[in-house]
Amino acid sequence: MYLTYDEYSKLNSLDSTVTSDLFAKYIGKASLVIDEITSDYYQLHDLTTDENTYRAGKFREAIGLEINHLNELGTSSSYEAGLEPSSVSMGRTSINYGNQTQGINGAPLSALYSDEAISVLAGSGLLYRGVRSI
Repeated sequence: MYLTYDEYSKLNSLDSTVTSDLFAKYIGKASLVIDEITSDYYQLHDLTTDENTYRAGKFREAIGLEINHLNELGTSSSYEAGLEPSSVSMGRTSINYGNQTQGINGAPLSALYSDEAISVLAGSGLLYRGVRSI
């Protein structure tokens, strides 16, 4: 586990509506989502011994923001998150929420990604997708 509830409660990303029970409910999925976004960087490297404290701190903050996002969604399932309609019509009035990239099960592929978490990770180097050259 990347983050404890005590560490979460000290972060800037703290959401006072997230209790320790909700934290326990969402920490696993939040970790999986952030691992996917960061290409499993901290699956391959030790977070607790990372000498780059800036990167490690941003990673922890992203986990906290992802927990907040899952709490706001009220789900930790991409399928349930994708069940929201992409458009609504009442009489002659129609609201279209835009084209969403759909997965095989009909859910948006990035339905669980927190924009805030991605923003926090942007300057950390954890989103780098390039190829090393010699």
